[in-house]
Amino acid sequence: MKNLIIYEKAPVIIFIVDNTGRIVSANQLAKDFLDEKIDKIKSINFCDLIDVESNKIKSILTNTAQNIYPKTIEVKLKGSNNKSYYTSLSINNYFDDESNRELFIISVFDLTHQKMQAELIKESQLRFENIANSAPVMIWITDVSGLFTFVNNIWGDFTSRTTGEELGLNWIQDVHPDDTNYLISVYQKAIEERVSFIHQFRLKRKDNVYRWLMMNGIPRFNNANIFLGFIGTCIDITQQKEDEDYIKKINDELENANQNKDKFFSIISHDLRSPLSGIMSLLDIIVSDYDSLGEEEIKEILFEAAKTSKSTYTLMENLLDWSRVQTGKIVYDPQDISLTHILNAIKNLYYQKLKEKGISLNYDFDPEFFAFADLNMTETILRNLISNAIKFSKEFGIILVAFDFIDNFIRIKVKDTGVGMNEKQISNLFKLDQTHSTVGTSGERGTGLGLLLCKELVEKQGGKIWIESAINSGTTFYFTLPKAK
Repeated sequence: MKNLIIYEKAPVIIFIVDNTGRIVSANQLAKDFLDEKIDKIKSINFCDLIDVESNKIKSILTNTAQNIYPKTIEVKLKGSNNKSYYTSLSINNYFDDESNRELFIISVFDLTHQKMQAELIKESQLRFENIANSAPVMIWITDVSGLFTFVNNIWGDFTSRTTGEELGLNWIQDVHPDDTNYLISVYQKAIEERVSFIHQFRLKRKDNVYRWLMMNGIPRFNNANIFLGFIGTCIDITQQKEDEDYIKKINDELENANQNKDKFFSIISHDLRSPLSGIMSLLDIIVSDYDSLGEEEIKEILFEAAKTSKSTYTLMENLLDWSRVQTGKIVYDPQDISLTHILNAIKNLYYQKLKEKGISLNYDFDPEFFAFADLNMTETILRNLISNAIKFSKEFGIILVAFDFIDNFIRIKVKDTGVGMNEKQISNLFKLDQTHSTVGTSGERGTGLGLLLCKELVEKQGGKIWIESAINSGTTFYFTLPKAK
């Protein structure tokens, strides 16, 4: 055993055993490990120190022809006071010339600390997973590259995909296409800069419905301040987003209602008061100066009063109709109606105005043309557009009303040869806050409310309204209504 003296200084526990497992020799570390003297150690069989897998050791020692050395095996080994240690055994064989037999060198490496650390880490991970899987929010963890390494059960319940299917960056395939690029840019920037981030995006749920999520990510560092990746949560905020949209809608409606109120009082205070004041002044003249006025003068005053009264009445009708539309009290009752019948009635209504300015109102359509629309609404639309055409047409002008079909709609065209409008005037036509009084070619006054009313009544029936115009080249209004069924 002279050659084995080197083992006394070896930094590991070393036993030398024969093929039965009996200890032949041991270094000082081995003696300390067993807390035994050499004479006592030599009476011990190494296999008896093995806690569980002693048969594997016996097989390694006896079946030398079938084994390739060195052999490594992890076992629990009994030390002093029968205390168990996790160890790794490295077993190698050699022929001892002195005793003329085969012996085995067993090097023992203590793994107890590493095993305990691993168990603690595993226990900690299990504890975290149990907590994470019990949490009411979606939890995720990444590595240093931002690849998912863990998602909790709530995440899996949301997507109905296995944990493996969500790891890496697989989860991004369920992000809404409109949100993907921006989410990735925010996510990558946070990983590169290793800073917390909060971002909202839509993720497809297991029922293929996209839900709004708020993702909150926090960087992880160990005790040495080495970056480990991110941990974060995702919370479903769809209801919150819907509530925000609803509140915005309500605010928009309130703002619109305030504009409507301001316009309503503006018309009452100015556009109605002015013509009524004019009528009152004309009547005061007749009352106070009746005896000194000639018959022609009285007729002229009464004519002006009547004309102002009619325009004021039209304004009042529009104002009331518009108010009913805003409050939702106007009734939409679509039916097959004759546009020809409506136009004939309007032509009779404006006969005097047409005659005064020498304007021709011409139709270009079949004798009977039907739309599936509300009679009162359609009358109001055509009445306002034709009245407008008369107002802005010069003497002896021409107004043309024509029809054609576009798919399932009738397109109605009201064209005049009047003064026309520039682009700025056109852009402000259907805006509530831009409506204003515009004087016609014969001094006729208006508020622009009639056109706004036309737009709302056309759209309420599922149609559209638009305009073509140029200064001194006339104006053409187009609008569509569903054709008769």
